[in-house]
Amino acid sequence: MQTDLDFDALDDAPSLLAAARRRREDENRAAADVLVLAAKFAAMHSAESLADAARLDAATFGDRALPLAGEGAPLMTESAAVEFAAALGLSTASGKRLLGEAIELRYRLKHLWARVLDASLPAWKARRAAQKTIPLAADAAAWVDQQIGPSAHRVGPTHLDRLIEDAIALFEPDTAAELAHQQTDHRCVEIDTTPLFAIPESGAFASAEVHATLDVADALDLETAVSSIAAGLLEHEPTATLTLDQRRAAALGVLARHYNAGGLPQAPGTPRSVTLTIHTDTRDLAHTGLVRLTNTRGLATIEQLRTWATTPGTVLRPVVVVDLDDQLEREGYTPSSDQRQQAALLHETCAFPYCHRLAEVCDLDHRVPYDKGGGTSSDNLTPLCRSHHRSKTHHGWVYERVRAGEYLWRSPHGYTFHTTPSGTTDTSDDTGAGAA
Repeated sequence: MQTDLDFDALDDAPSLLAAARRRREDENRAAADVLVLAAKFAAMHSAESLADAARLDAATFGDRALPLAGEGAPLMTESAAVEFAAALGLSTASGKRLLGEAIELRYRLKHLWARVLDASLPAWKARRAAQKTIPLAADAAAWVDQQIGPSAHRVGPTHLDRLIEDAIALFEPDTAAELAHQQTDHRCVEIDTTPLFAIPESGAFASAEVHATLDVADALDLETAVSSIAAGLLEHEPTATLTLDQRRAAALGVLARHYNAGGLPQAPGTPRSVTLTIHTDTRDLAHTGLVRLTNTRGLATIEQLRTWATTPGTVLRPVVVVDLDDQLEREGYTPSSDQRQQAALLHETCAFPYCHRLAEVCDLDHRVPYDKGGGTSSDNLTPLCRSHHRSKTHHGWVYERVRAGEYLWRSPHGYTFHTTPSGTTDTSDDTGAGAA
């Protein structure tokens, strides 16, 4: 391996981090260059219309024009795509995917393409957006492009997926409804009792795999049951010493044994609690027959809601929606349920840079520590996943609040980041970073 880096001279953490960042920037620039070259190569071998494609098929002895990108984008000759992939050491499928995303960006996602060209958007983020918009109609793709263009550098996967879902719901409601029904049709449970690991001395099997695709309401019911049982196992030996993941796995066994022993109802109709929250930012979806679920951030049809709500034994309960602008205060250290709901709705994900773990499963961190005078109040509570909570508490990360949901972070070696509910911006000045 040849490199201009003197690895032996990089003998402290700041210099190693700075060198790694420079190399990552080189990698991002190279990836953007490849994307631009792919778009140029595709344009050189394009069929601008279906008529051109028909003439191509007739004149080139079997060469075909491929629709690699979305509606309205030029087609590309198959032979050129195959050679491009081989030249880059990619499979034909991977090469076609790269070319399709480049074409999608150049011809249908003009705002994102401009940002690739001026190096303000990493190629991998642009490609992810293009991958998502290729199936969309031209007007829906253009809407997504306009929505994420200004903030694409900090838009995370969760926010991007939500925008794509909204675009489908707004511009192609029939497609959205069909996708929702397809997801329901694909429900299944697979229990593979083939052992993942055997204990030779005893002949016992240590573990097996379970995979399931459920109706979202059933999945939420299962999550509630598993979480509750896993928490209860903390009070019993020997399960108290297990990790959270191990206790969650054991909880499924508890459910199964209670059912088989007659401890649970032997027929459908187990009580279900249904909570529906309507947000003002998605009320424009209502006319499409679709609503967004708070619990999963996903879309559901009105028909699905009707089915869930009319299941025998279902309990419908009203919920007081927390005003995101309220300043909620509480005596003592533990946040209230209203404060947790408010933080989850306001932030959507962990507030740490580049983290996309959902806020409702995060800890609520006292930004100013409680034992140093920080109150249990809305302006001092921030959702951090357990790993990033430890980073802030024990590993030197610090942050300050700009406004509700918006923070400035500083790493132990001086790199800085600006986080908002829509994503992260790296604001580091590399000439000064690493000096901390």
